[in-house]
Amino acid sequence: MRDETQAKDTITVPEVVERLQRGDPTVLIDVRFGKMGEVPGSVAVPVTDLEDDPRDWDREALLVVFCQHGHGASEYAQEVLREQGYDQVRRLTGGVDAWVQFHHRQRPGKEAAPTECGRP
Repeated sequence: MRDETQAKDTITVPEVVERLQRGDPTVLIDVRFGKMGEVPGSVAVPVTDLEDDPRDWDREALLVVFCQHGHGASEYAQEVLREQGYDQVRRLTGGVDAWVQFHHRQRPGKEAAPTECGRP
């Protein structure tokens, strides 16, 4: 079980999928420079652009930032967004790697299932 601090900073793939299925306001933000694998419905904003070109994200939505592995770029993106006044920002645990792995387990032998998400 995740500790309380980690729960405030991160979110797992199954938790994101549940939010999206319920229709909870959620914005998936891909902060990678290069792309290996994709999270369908995500918004691509390289991490350096978040600081240089602030966006007007929905303040009621949960912002889920992710990179390839779930640390590094996504940690920095989370910090930048919090400095910009966004309180609901979480990193996707395991990043794109975890997303792809989760969907391959859900649908053996098939491509990762597309999932809709909120957009800014």
